[in-house]
Parts: sequence; C-alpha cells; structure tokens
Amino acid sequence: MPIFSRATRELIAILTLFVGILIVVNLLVTRVDVDVARSTGAALATYVIAGVIVFWCIPLFAWSQRHRVAAAVADLVRLAEADDTAATRNRVLCLFVISFVVLFVETMLIRYAASQTRIFSYYKNIVLVGSFLGLGIGCLHGRGGRREALLALAGMIVIALFFSVAAQLLGAVLGLSTSLASSEVVLGYGIVVPASLVGVLKLAGTVHIGLYCVAVFLGVAVVFGLLGRILGQSFSGLPPLLAYSVNILGSLAGLAVFLLLSLLWAPPWIWFAVGLAPLSLWLGRGRCLRTGLALGAIAAVAVAPHIDHTIWSSYQKLVGRPVPHGYQIDISDAFYQVAFDLRPATIAALGENPMPYYDAAFAGRKDLDRVLVVGAGSGNDVAAALRAGARQVDAVEIDAAIAEMGAEHHPERPYDDPRVRLIVDDARHAFRTLPPQSYDAVVFGLLDSHTQLGTSSVRLDNYVFTQESFSAAAKLLRPGGTIILSASTSGGWLKDRYAQMLAHACGAPVDVRMFDRNSLFVCHATASDPDPSATGRAIAAPVDDWPFPYLPGRGVPLSYAVVVAMLAGAAYFWLRRSGIGHVELTAANGHMALLGAAFLLMEVYAINRLALLFGTTWLVSGVSIAAMLFEVLAANLLVGIVRFDLRPLAYVALALLLPAGWWLGPVRVLGGDTALLFGYALFLLSPVFCASVIFSSSFRLTRNPPEALGANLLGAVIGGWLEYATMATGIRFMALVALALYVLSWLCLRQWRRSAGAPLVGNGLGV
Repeated sequence: MPIFSRATRELIAILTLFVGILIVVNLLVTRVDVDVARSTGAALATYVIAGVIVFWCIPLFAWSQRHRVAAAVADLVRLAEADDTAATRNRVLCLFVISFVVLFVETMLIRYAASQTRIFSYYKNIVLVGSFLGLGIGCLHGRGGRREALLALAGMIVIALFFSVAAQLLGAVLGLSTSLASSEVVLGYGIVVPASLVGVLKLAGTVHIGLYCVAVFLGVAVVFGLLGRILGQSFSGLPPLLAYSVNILGSLAGLAVFLLLSLLWAPPWIWFAVGLAPLSLWLGRGRCLRTGLALGAIAAVAVAPHIDHTIWSSYQKLVGRPVPHGYQIDISDAFYQVAFDLRPATIAALGENPMPYYDAAFAGRKDLDRVLVVGAGSGNDVAAALRAGARQVDAVEIDAAIAEMGAEHHPERPYDDPRVRLIVDDARHAFRTLPPQSYDAVVFGLLDSHTQLGTSSVRLDNYVFTQESFSAAAKLLRPGGTIILSASTSGGWLKDRYAQMLAHACGAPVDVRMFDRNSLFVCHATASDPDPSATGRAIAAPVDDWPFPYLPGRGVPLSYAVVVAMLAGAAYFWLRRSGIGHVELTAANGHMALLGAAFLLMEVYAINRLALLFGTTWLVSGVSIAAMLFEVLAANLLVGIVRFDLRPLAYVALALLLPAGWWLGPVRVLGGDTALLFGYALFLLSPVFCASVIFSSSFRLTRNPPEALGANLLGAVIGGWLEYATMATGIRFMALVALALYVLSWLCLRQWRRSAGAPLVGNGLGV
C-alpha cells in the first residue's frame, strides 16, 4: 500500500515544483538593489509592471491547478474520516495543546509576515485581525478534529509559500506601492513622478496594497478558522472556567516557547516545525499521521531557503553580504546600512568619500572626551567618533545581532577598540539610565528602520523621534555639548520637522546639511526644554502620546482608510460565506463581542505605555503580553472561588481606572526610580484584571462556551480596526474608547439579564 494516495502525491509534487521555481526566481530578483525604486520614467514603469505581473501569476497558477488541488483536499478529508484510530479523549490535554498552537502560530506569523514583507510595518494588524476573524468563526461553528488539523497543515503550506519566496518577489514593488499610495514616509523609496500621474499612481498603489492585504487576511482567516473549530470542540464538555484556565495556560506556554526561540535567533523553519508538530495529536496513526507530518514538513521547508548571511534576530530578518570596502546589511530584504571603511587611506584610494556625513558630523569638534551613539548599528558612527579623537564612546544598539555583524565584518573594527562600550538597549531606556550632563556629543545614527515590533502600534524607532526623546538627549550633554542627528529625509517637511524639534530641545539654532537623501542636523545645546510634551503639541511635532514621526500630521491617511475598508468588506464576505448569519445575534453575544473589542484596545494601550517605560524591545513586549495572560488567569481563578457576582465592582473599577490612565500619562513617572516605574506598570495593567473578571463571570454563565468565545474573538476584529485611529487621536485616547465600549457591554449585559426573564445564576453567581 503506498504511503500517500495519488491525489496527495500530486499535490506534494505540484507544491515542490512551485517552491523550486520560486526559489530560483527569488535568488535572481533579490539581487536587484532597491534603489531602482528611485528611478523614474520607463525604468519605474517597467519595474511596476513586472511586479504586478508576478503578483497575478501566482493566483493564476493556483487557479490552473484547482482541480488537482480540490481532489487532493477531498482526499485529505476522506483520509481523515476513514482513519479508524480514535483521537485522544483527554479534552484538557487537547485544549492545552490547541491553545499552545493558536498563540504560537499567531505570534509566529505576525513576526514572519513583517520580516518578509515590509508593508506590514505600515499596514499593521492584518495577520492579527485575520487570526481573530478565523478563530471567532471557527469557535462559533465548533466541532473540529482530525479533518481540520489536516486541512490546517495543508493551508499553512500556502501561507508559508506566500510569506516566503512569493512575498520576496513582490517585496520591492509592494514597498513602492506603499510609498506611492500613502502620505507617510516609507523608508528606502524616494520617488519622483510626474505631477499628472500622482493621482493615478496613488490609486493604483492603494488598490495593489489592498489586494495583497486582502489575500493575506483571508488566507490567515481560513487557516485559523480550522484551528478555531478544534479550539471550540476542545472547549465543549468542560466547565467554562476550567476550560478558560487551561486555554490561558496553553497560550502562555506558546508565548514562552516563541520568546525562547526569539532569544536563540532560531530561523523560521524551526518556528513552523515547533508550531505545527503538536497538531499530530489529532492525526491518530498510520497514513493520516504520515500525511500530516509530510504537510508540516513541506511548510517548514518552504520558509527555510535564504541567501547570503541571514540572521533572524529577536527583532527582524538581517541579511549581510560583503561589498567592496564594506559589508552591506539588509532588513526585510530592503537596504538598511553598509559597514564601510571610511579611513583616510581608503577615501584617498576611492577618490571621494561616498558617505561624507559621518565625518561631517564631527567636523570642527575638538577635545571629544565622551560620546554617546544611539542606533550604533554596524559601527559607522562609532568609527567616525574614534577617528575624530573621542576618548570614550558608549554605543547603544537595540538589536544585538546587528552589533554582532558589525563587530565581525566592519573593516575598521570599531567595536574591538577598548575605548568603545557596547550597550544593547532601547535608546529611550538608555537615556534614563545613563548619567546626565556627561557627554560632549549625543549622536542619533541612521536608526530610522521603520521596523514593526510584534503587536505594538509603534515601530522600533518611533519613540526615538519624539520631542521628549530629543529633550532627554539634551539633558545628557555637558555645557556646550552637541546633538548630532542623521536621518533619511529626502528634504521637505520631515527635514523641517526634525530641525524645529531639535531647536526647541537644545534652545539653539540647528545647522542642517543635505547629503543626497540623508540630512545631517547639528545643534549646540544651550538650554533644555522644561515641558517637551507641551512643546511638541504646540509645534505639531511627534510626542510620546502620538509617536508617528513619518506622518505629516494627525489623521489616518486615505490609503489606510481604503485598505481597511477593503479588509472589512472581505471580512463581511467571509462571515457570510462561513454561514455566520445562522448564529443568532443576542445580547449575550453582543456583550462578549464588545468585551473583545475593548480588551484589544486596552491591550494596545498598555503595551505601548509599557514599551515607553521599559524600552521598545521584544522582551518588554513579550513580558507585557505574558503579564496580561497571568492577570487573566488570576481573574479567572478568583471568579471560580468567590461566590458572588464581581462584575458590578469590576465595571466601577474600570470607570475609575481607565480615565485615570488617560489623565496620568507616563511623563509623570519617567525618570523615577524602579519601584515607581513598576508601580505605574501595575496601575496600567490593573484594568486588564478588572476586564478579565467581567469576561470570566459572563463566560461562566454562558450556555454555549464556544459561541461566546467566538463572539469575543470577532469583537477583537473590530478593536483591531479601531486601533488605526491612534494615528489621529494618539495612543492614550484608546483608554477612553475602551471605556465607551465597556459601557456598551454593560448595557448589553443588562439586556441579557432582562431577556433571560430571571437573574442569571450559575454556580452561585447572580447578576
């Protein structure tokens, strides 16, 4: 008897051939430098057309093989239904494992998508909201097992292909489309187009981005819908509070394992193997198990290929390769920096300095005793400070992998110099821990990476380019010290913004010099801004509450609104396609949905505030999510112990804590001691506990736990769309939006009680 059926063998052969073709093409096109995006005329048009053709060839190929794919999928279904090996009957184990898989795979795909396709650093939350949509639909339907596990493994192959080699084929043209469509500055794409074509190209770019995001969104929703069915089935037959506790414990385990793999710089094929292998619990034995393991292996292999020296750091995908007189580092397959030999002998041999802004930053400076470099990267700014005669250089770099690549490959070996101290930390956190008035110069290197940090609303560099950040840097200077900022601005409003912000932070004029697309700002500080937050708002500059330096002003860009509308339309289509209309829209489901929307916004608010307190690092983000899960677990246990309804108290607490959090911003505690910071962190997280008490109390009383969980997850989809409003309102306003949603959830709860005809009572609880 063959190991696989004929249809399954054909599917594996097609996918293997597809992977091989894409790998070959990928090795060719990734050599194209992204500076082609700066071209105009025929070259730009040719590049865009080629990218669009590639974009449409992929779904056309899939459509041409639809009969084979359908036959293979039908064979998988028959195989799952015919296998007579009983699945495990241990529902607690099943629930723990599927909870592990769901959070692990969700976090994995969020990280992988942003690393492979840089548009997800701008159009964020696509994967997160897609997973919520799928899980919500799946839980509402419930009844999933071996068939859903096999189909989910097959679906992960498609997602792996789309996010790996296929995404790289489209990466540059998608970035170009993003730059054309949005008013936001996009790193690496300084585009000059005829004025008569601006409107057409904006529309074309927006539609192109929207189509790609919709494809990813629906693909993720389909796979997580299958996982959601297994999750819903695992919830059935267990006491609601016990099931919810097991769900949280499994989620914590999934998060912990992924954080460990991030710490070890594990490559994505290990992520896929670890995340998908537990689904074998539902596959039984024999051919069904072998088929499932083969599908999981194909998904892992699809994300394994890489070029040159690739490191998957805790933050991003880094690709390094030697270039003449240096070493180039790309992030997410887009050019980032070159560790270049800028010593006088090399410059003399070249005949010109290709990067004059590094030495220009220290021109005329003498007696440099101590220099601080933030965003030290591979070491160019550090090397420049050493050439200028600095006696001590503190180099701050958030990503240890970039510093390691610089230490190993920079021709000048600046990190080997005994005068250099490397500090692996977030710049804002370093500003609070380094001694004030101790540096002759604070250098902001070219640290505008635009890299998204997991589930956070901001990118790694956003809190560095705020008014509060520049003012904090000024306080580290000795009298007569200098702030030096290098940034990619391409001139225009962004250059003027940085100059104005630095002038207010230093209390002195700013010398600005342009070097192609890069600007160099030098300011000799004479005074520090006593109230940088107020100053930033007065001059319409980025502040800690609105950390969006690459937006020209407050507001959601039209391109974002259009893409979100396309995604909402796709979500509605999928809801109708999945038969969600057969689920009754009750006050109970509305209550649970509003709780989900409010909780996501509250989570976004808390994570961003904690990042400002302790650093915009992967560890802070991961620990913040873990702390919230622990609070959810503690609230769940409390509800199981206490014999009276805690929801009235929890709603009152939320009515007090959320407005207090909106009013009491982090600026009131920044600079305080560790105890004060942790006390404020507990204050930020306290609404999470109260909200979890409300959810657990209501979830305990529901007559259909999978349906209630599905409604809660679908509500989180709404919260995901509302998060984009932070670009207009700022982050802390989300606390008030969450409060409004909790008020609506309370009204739905009252309606739920009235429609029940009697107080809702369950296990000693009453409303």
